[in-house]
Amino acid sequence: IPFILFAGGGSEEAPVASTTTPPQTVIAGENWGFSWEFAAEEIEFTVMAPTTGWVAIGFNPSRMMKDAHYILGYVADGQLFLRDDYGTGLTSHASDDTVGGAQHVRPLGHSEEGGVTTITFALPLQAQDAYDLDFVPGKAYKVLLAYGANGADNFTGMHRKRASFDTVLD
Repeated sequence: IPFILFAGGGSEEAPVASTTTPPQTVIAGENWGFSWEFAAEEIEFTVMAPTTGWVAIGFNPSRMMKDAHYILGYVADGQLFLRDDYGTGLTSHASDDTVGGAQHVRPLGHSEEGGVTTITFALPLQAQDAYDLDFVPGKAYKVLLAYGANGADNFTGMHRKRASFDTVLD
């Protein structure tokens, strides 16, 4: 699977392929992207973005944001805040535990340095409720990346930038 680069990070821009980056990394722009690694019963993700606010990744929306499995996170006062969300509408999401599911994200690490926020977390490979996804090596996923404005340490602020693309998780 080739490395995917979006020149400006918008969903309307065509990806540029490169074979010089490991296949488990996707870059959406400068200091913006995610990587993953399959481990035992989990998949571990690292998401980074050029913001001191929230960062998010979502998987497999049915349309726009609807029905996607999201993980949102931010760092405040040196502490990581994470939330497992579900796309409740075309432009909305809510915490899994408010729509009948539960939180199934396990924090692994975080940093907020030089205007870049990085969060690392694990998700179970097998969906734990109707608001989660199965993660299968070699399967294609529609991935949504977004981040909020500097200082937007919350789960509800409007995104500053977003990107949408298809990738295979190997």
